Amino acid sequence: MALEIPRSNFRFIERNFSDLILEIRDGVGGILGGVRSIRKTIVFQDTSKLYCIEELDSNGEFIELYWYDWYDHDKSLIMKFHAHYHKDGTPPQITMYDPFHIHLRNQSRITNTAHRELDSILEFIRLRHHSMKNS
Repeated sequence: MALEIPRSNFRFIERNFSDLILEIRDGVGGILGGVRSIRKTIVFQDTSKLYCIEELDSNGEFIELYWYDWYDHDKSLIMKFHAHYHKDGTPPQITMYDPFHIHLRNQSRITNTAHRELDSILEFIRLRHHSMKNS
């Protein structure tokens, strides 16, 4: 079941977030995408990285599941933005946040009501970068 979110347009993202993005690489951890799977690594100007995995519907138009994992330059977790359901039998304290949820640095998770598309997540990251520069 698709999330009703269109697949991400990485060319548009690279242009629209050029103040933030150093480059977008194909693949995540050496694994390339496939017919229904998009895998990209976004490298930011501060050398933090967002690992992007999108699993697409059978038409390749809409996202069924996604994982956008943001790590600092030293590979420390900053945040994970996920949209998927956990397996049957997963404890309710985890599944209560399905499908849209955020994993925080301290491994707690919260519901994600605001940043569900990659563009919105990148706007959030942009704001965080600008606020850190100004503090």
